Amino acid sequence: MLNNIISTAANAMAVQSQRLEAVAQAIASTRPTVGPAPGAPGTPVRIGALPLGDAIENITTLAEVELAYRANAAVIGTALVLIDTLLELVEPDCDEC
Repeated sequence: MLNNIISTAANAMAVQSQRLEAVAQAIASTRPTVGPAPGAPGTPVRIGALPLGDAIENITTLAEVELAYRANAAVIGTALVLIDTLLELVEPDCDEC
């Protein structure tokens, strides 16, 4: 049972790593476009070289990935603590052994 929990959390972490890679590639491939002078009517607001909409979406995805990764790491950590506790109950430390 605990193996399934750890396996599920590890698979979820792998999915989040893929999402992170996709966002990183999207950010790296975004290039500034040549267009009207900044501040001209109809010109989109830009942060650095990223269009505002894409930047917000990418930052949101990065935050989601971080939270999901942390949650899955906590699940794995809790499962490992449970395993350690069960092993100690089955075979407690024995100073006389």
